[in-house]
Amino acid sequence: VVLSYLNLMVCSLSVSTLTTRFIFPQFSLEGQRVWILGLAPVPLKRMLALKLRLNGSVMALLTSSLILLSSFTISLPWHRILFFVAAMIMLNYGLTPLALALGTLLPNFREQNPAKIVSGFGGTLCLISSFLYILSSIGVLILPAIAELKPDLLGAARLPGGRMQWEFLALSGLALVSLVFGAAPYVFAKRTTKNWSV
Repeated sequence: VVLSYLNLMVCSLSVSTLTTRFIFPQFSLEGQRVWILGLAPVPLKRMLALKLRLNGSVMALLTSSLILLSSFTISLPWHRILFFVAAMIMLNYGLTPLALALGTLLPNFREQNPAKIVSGFGGTLCLISSFLYILSSIGVLILPAIAELKPDLLGAARLPGGRMQWEFLALSGLALVSLVFGAAPYVFAKRTTKNWSV
């Protein structure tokens, strides 16, 4: 049980590193040309949505494949594999909009080196926010294991579905955490880009 959650945490930390390194500086790398994008017939908020869909889909595909392979390696049952794959996909769509939104809200148009952009205040904030999001998510996702090992602690005996019910509740909790850390900053970033394009 501990190994499966450590596996999920390692994969999540890998995603947070990748999103901070490659997704956060994307908007800043537009540099002095961002005003041209603002004059384009395609609004900036639509371009932001395109970046989210493209980056999120690629990251979700890669990391869900990684979690699937590693879950097979540690011989997890199918329902546990599906639980961790679903959690990993949701974590991707929490980390990706978080990095994209912070990169949009805290751009550095003067710097053309992505490594220097990431090492600034915005990149540091993105990395710390990602870690906080992952810790909160793991705290929610570990509830089914606690319900199985210490049923009296969470009152697991009251749920008729047992562990499957707890896994559904944990994924629902992860969705709420993802809305707070991912969707809220992304909506704010879209509103900011809308004001830029006016």
